[in-house]
Amino acid sequence: MPIFGGKKKTKVFYTTDVHGSTVVFKKFINAAKFYDVEVLILGGDMVGKMIIPIVEQASGHYGANYLGKVYDIASEDELVKAELNFENSGLYPIRVTPEEVEQYKQDSSLVEKKFAELATARVSRWLEIAEERLRGTGVRCYIQPGNDDPYAIDEAFHQSDIIQNVDGTIVGLDEDHEMLSVGAANQTPWNCPRDKTETELGGIIEELASQLKDPGQAIFNLHVPPYDTNLDQAPELDGNLTPKLSLSGGFKIVPVGSKAVRQAIEKYQPMLGLHGHIHESRSAQKIGRTMCINPGSEYGEGVLRGVYIELSKKGVEDQIFTQG
Repeated sequence: MPIFGGKKKTKVFYTTDVHGSTVVFKKFINAAKFYDVEVLILGGDMVGKMIIPIVEQASGHYGANYLGKVYDIASEDELVKAELNFENSGLYPIRVTPEEVEQYKQDSSLVEKKFAELATARVSRWLEIAEERLRGTGVRCYIQPGNDDPYAIDEAFHQSDIIQNVDGTIVGLDEDHEMLSVGAANQTPWNCPRDKTETELGGIIEELASQLKDPGQAIFNLHVPPYDTNLDQAPELDGNLTPKLSLSGGFKIVPVGSKAVRQAIEKYQPMLGLHGHIHESRSAQKIGRTMCINPGSEYGEGVLRGVYIELSKKGVEDQIFTQG
């Protein structure tokens, strides 16, 4: 188990839900130096949401349409800039011909295959960046896929003493603290690749938690937040995945976290719970003695939201929400 030269504190930076944004991932890696931490943790949901076709036109220009905005791209420099902007917003731009667009429309399996290829390629590139920037610094980087992440990206992880996929494992952060990690979530309306039933999710957590040497000194790195807390509040959706309105006119907000996660925290009372999944629920709340934290996410704006944490044998010595 790692020991940091007898120091009494371990400094950690945690974030989650970067969803394909390269600029946010780079900020995450750079956070090690900026916040002077020994440990970086990314709690899940690495991939973006969708492919953006940039279609070759007869005029020689390229065209794209995103969120109602029509792009007319006239030069290679403009094209490269547009692709970078899309990537930093978490999207996957691809240059295609009109004929290829029709092929994708006719066969959804082609879209799924291309998405997996693009997502895996980007994660592979990210891990190369992390290796390059962190090697020789002594910083360890723990990453896990989240419920949105296709299993195809697991191939991108390789054996390294710096970057480690910790999903479904227990690792020692220092001589006093173990970290249990699970990237799966309870069932969502979108039927994500790593969605589980509450029973399945509870079983995964229990199998790991039962192996902890000292649960009271442990960190539960669980992508989905515990049910009915400040960390899991989101708009309730109807059958068409449209937010419902409340009687007051705003969105009807309901808890959407996991009951299995809450039950595990209540049972084992770990020192710290690290969560994400619900981007708009940036908050910290105690469940018994356990401090649970969700730093939220603003990946679409290129903003890294996170939390700086200092751990000691006594517990969580300090926690500071960050944004930049």
